[in-house]
Amino acid sequence: MTTLEKVGEIILKFKKGKVAPEALKPGALLTKDIGLDSLDLTELWVLTEDAFKLKISLEDAGKMKTLGDVAGYIDKQLSA
Repeated sequence: MTTLEKVGEIILKFKKGKVAPEALKPGALLTKDIGLDSLDLTELWVLTEDAFKLKISLEDAGKMKTLGDVAGYIDKQLSA
């Protein structure tokens, strides 16, 4: 399973049917295309930190706009 797929799976689990799996593409905007609000984004960061055993700073979280950004950030952190 790729990082992108795993992050998509995290979103599908906590959004419980409110996000269509086909919307989870690398270029999908977290807020506009996927429909995450600020509370959802906070939940995404917490669950992502737990799933990948890493820490996401508020500054870095604010820079991530697409699903691909999140996956790329995680891959970069894990390879460091």
